[in-house]
Amino acid sequence: MKTAIVLLATVASMSVNAQKKGPVKSVKPTTESKAAKPTKQETMDWIAGKMKENLTTYNDRVFVSYQDGIFIYRSNYGISKFCEYSYDLNKVTGMNDEFSDFYVSGNKHLFAHCDYDREGEGNYYNYISISGPNYNKYRSPFNFGSDQALVERLKKAFTTLVEYNSTKKGAEEKF
Repeated sequence: MKTAIVLLATVASMSVNAQKKGPVKSVKPTTESKAAKPTKQETMDWIAGKMKENLTTYNDRVFVSYQDGIFIYRSNYGISKFCEYSYDLNKVTGMNDEFSDFYVSGNKHLFAHCDYDREGEGNYYNYISISGPNYNKYRSPFNFGSDQALVERLKKAFTTLVEYNSTKKGAEEKF
């Protein structure tokens, strides 16, 4: 009888302990932690930050502003003469490595307005040299070429930006 009481007490105790425990939760491994692709705005902001940090001081170039993908700097020539350059990162649609010159392109993504131009007048350009010897004499106001690791990161950022800025295929388009 004593054995039956001990056995009954043990079973009752196990039943109470089982009720106290919550349901077993499955734990998923977190080994597949991918970094999310940066947004278009984050990409443009990062590129503009690097452009500001690496603006060459030749011709007294100075950063003017950056907002919504438009990076503006001023370059002086002469004592009181200047040109202001506006890069629209929203219009960057291509990039290339030609003769080791890394450059980005886009239809009229660079606008130059000089002090002798009338309001609203200026010149549009389609290419910006980012690094390399610049064989084609594209505009090259930045000194990225001295840091090859930064150039590689810029290539990745510009690749992402080109993806965001490229025209998307329409529903009826085959190619």
